[in-house]
Order: sequence, then structure tokens, then C-alpha cells
Amino acid sequence: MTDHGDIDSVSGTATTGHQWDGIKELNTPLPKWWLYTFYLTIIWAVGYWIVYPAWPCHGSGAAGAKGYPNLNDDDWLWGGTLDQIMQTIRYGARAGNAKTHEGQMLAFGKEGVLKPDQIVTVANYVRSLSGLPTRPGYDAAAGAKIFAENCTACHGENGKGNQELGAPDLTDKIWLYGSDEATVIETITNGRSGVMPAWEGRLDPVTLKAMAVYVHSLGGGK
Repeated sequence: MTDHGDIDSVSGTATTGHQWDGIKELNTPLPKWWLYTFYLTIIWAVGYWIVYPAWPCHGSGAAGAKGYPNLNDDDWLWGGTLDQIMQTIRYGARAGNAKTHEGQMLAFGKEGVLKPDQIVTVANYVRSLSGLPTRPGYDAAAGAKIFAENCTACHGENGKGNQELGAPDLTDKIWLYGSDEATVIETITNGRSGVMPAWEGRLDPVTLKAMAVYVHSLGGGK
């Protein structure tokens, strides 16, 4: 049952207009100290979200996402030993400090190194390294030649990658950004330069070591 809101004669508080069995519901405001505490927790949560690992990240199950490596597999861009993982966590990748990982893929199309048709050809060659289908009429010999002249310095002659440079293995069927032709063309054209933040100084040494051990255990670290 509802009626128009009025002032309760006993407490002097306005009512909500709701009434059950003759009992009126009071519209009692929350104490100001409670409201201020609630707002403070929201501000604190936002600050915590910014300072500590929250977003973007590798996912709650460490399975990764597009552009964020899956930490459950045994595929390591910069190496999978405890020391190598610790180095990556502490100093990140392309994070702007002296000890960070600096490897970066050249934008072959944007920089004018390769023409669009050459990029399509070598993209199909890269896909073929993982056993993926290539487009009809694809020239495998031309793709291998372009790859040899432009990509082997980082990815190796057989496309197996180079952990010292953070160059991924192109033969293991694990793709950080996607394996479809359009995505591979995009990668070759504009390069990739994802940033992993450095957690040195943001997390205490004990937490850093715990994270390294945990990540090492997820992916069957070396």
C-alpha cells in the first residue's frame, strides 16, 4: 500500500509514501560519515587500479588476449627461465628505462621498405610456416626470397625466432595478434610495438619474486 509522503510525527523524518499494515517507511538519509567513507573507497579503488596490475593485463586465468601473451603455454618471447621472467617483470618491454626489453618490429609498409604486393606475398609465406593455407596463385619462392632478405635477421632463417630480440617463433602456430591474412598483413605493414610496464619500484621485491615463480609455473618455464 502506498500514500503520499509526509513527515513522521515521532521522528520528524519524511516518509517514502510506502505503508504496510499501518507502518510507514521512513526516508532516512544515510549518515554523512558513511557516504564520505563510501566515496573515499571508490577513489582509493581507482588509484589502486592505476598503480597496481589490473588493466590491461593477461586475464584472470593468464590466458592472454589479442596483443597480450598467453602465460599458460611454453612460448616465451624473451625467455622462460626464472631469471629471464624476473627481468621481464621488473623492467618490462619498451617501458622507457635503461634495462627494459627494446626489440621492435619494423613497419615494412609504413616505412616504404616493402610494396603492398610484396607484403601480401610474404604474409602468405609467414602463414605457410605454421601450416596455414595460402591464397590461390601465391608465389612461394618469391615469399621465401622476401622473407630471407627482410625478416631472417630477427626471426632466423627458418622463422624460429630469437629470444634475445623478442622476435617470436613463426612456426609454432601461436599468434599474439592473430593468424588471419589481414592481421598478418597489418603486422608487416605497420609493425608491432606493444608495451609491458616495468614493475620495479611499483611492487616490492618479495612480490616481484613471487610473480616470477608463479608465471614460471604457469607456462612450464625452462
